[in-house]
Amino acid sequence: MASFLDTITPEMLYADPYPIYQRLRRDHPVAEIPALGCWLVTRWQDVRQVMSHSQTFTTGFPSAMSEIFGSDNILSSSGDLHRGLRASVEEVFEPERAGLAREYARKLVIERVSGMHGQADLMGEVLQPVAAEVFRWMLSLKADSTTLLRLARALWLGALDPGDPAKLAVSAAAMNELDAALTPWLEGLGPDPSSAIARWRHITPGSACPRGVAEILPTIRVILPSLPEPGWAAGNLLVALFNDPDQRGLVRDHPELLGDAVHEVLRWMPPFGLADRMTTRPVELGGARLPAGAHVRAAIGSANRDETVFERPDTFDLRRRRQPLVTFGYGEHACLVRAFIPAIVEGLVAGILDVHPAVRADRSKQSRVAGWDARYTARLCVDGLGDSATEYTPGHRRTVSAQLTPSTRKGPGHDPALRLMRSGGQDRGAGRTHGQ
Repeated sequence: MASFLDTITPEMLYADPYPIYQRLRRDHPVAEIPALGCWLVTRWQDVRQVMSHSQTFTTGFPSAMSEIFGSDNILSSSGDLHRGLRASVEEVFEPERAGLAREYARKLVIERVSGMHGQADLMGEVLQPVAAEVFRWMLSLKADSTTLLRLARALWLGALDPGDPAKLAVSAAAMNELDAALTPWLEGLGPDPSSAIARWRHITPGSACPRGVAEILPTIRVILPSLPEPGWAAGNLLVALFNDPDQRGLVRDHPELLGDAVHEVLRWMPPFGLADRMTTRPVELGGARLPAGAHVRAAIGSANRDETVFERPDTFDLRRRRQPLVTFGYGEHACLVRAFIPAIVEGLVAGILDVHPAVRADRSKQSRVAGWDARYTARLCVDGLGDSATEYTPGHRRTVSAQLTPSTRKGPGHDPALRLMRSGGQDRGAGRTHGQ
């Protein structure tokens, strides 16, 4: 008779991993799953240990995608190499700029949705395109945001199915296209305090030489697949609000709670649900003995629903007391953009609700959330656009949960989102000064 572990398939997890995670947490918290070819780790404490102890659970192991990204990228490296790479790029993603990213996302959404009426696919028409443009703006990339979104999607084909040579070929082609598009621009990029990439290239402590293109491209490659994440998370949040009138009412009546709703959706249904590691030595984890060289997948989505940490973990509740999440990792590989993702999600959702407070799910085209590596709805079909629509008035905005804190390292006037903040939303050209 087959055991429960033998019955688990990728197809079951893709449809809905959470019932399976619940049983694994209870009976098999660290389990080798035959159909997956890996050890799956599902409890909060064990997932934290995997993500925190990089000397035992390393990201630096051979894989098809690491070959595409480049071996010296910030994700696959560890130790001194990783610390050097991370120190070089952290200034690009200083948390003080997260509020600016939120307001820029909100402004772009308002511009897109103000003329919408009736039905639409918010994922394809609003959330993903705006998230792509915000990432382009954050990095000051000389590339079209539509192209960046297309390349990010191509990268995900190989990342989600590394055993398929055809999909890996698509991802490799996307990397080559990205390199070809950015290399000439990077080579000619001079010092420019308003450009995140220019600052990264030319501010090199201990050296008078700028960073070479070969140092910069691998990190851009591994950051690019994160581009869809804010749109996916915003879609998951809107689905949760559409399905729960009480929660929707809380956000409507108390817009300052939107930040809590974002935090809760990143617990309840994080877009990226797994973190891959490999053991460097034999190790005991959660009562199981893992050999050296074992492929380990830490189930972020499961840890965030651990019953020993969260009450009623399967319920979306924005009133829940905020607790730390494993969504953005721990230790040396904590997500570089962990301050930006929630801010952008908040801006995306706030912009929609600012203009269309009566927006609702289109019941004739039910949105389907699926996946376990990445869990999201590919289409977010809505109705009611234009019902009780609010004409956006520059200078009038919903209260948001975080305070805007412009970076003290930039001079006034350099940042389009900073100009937007100071002008009360009236800078209609903000954000189109870079790469257009």
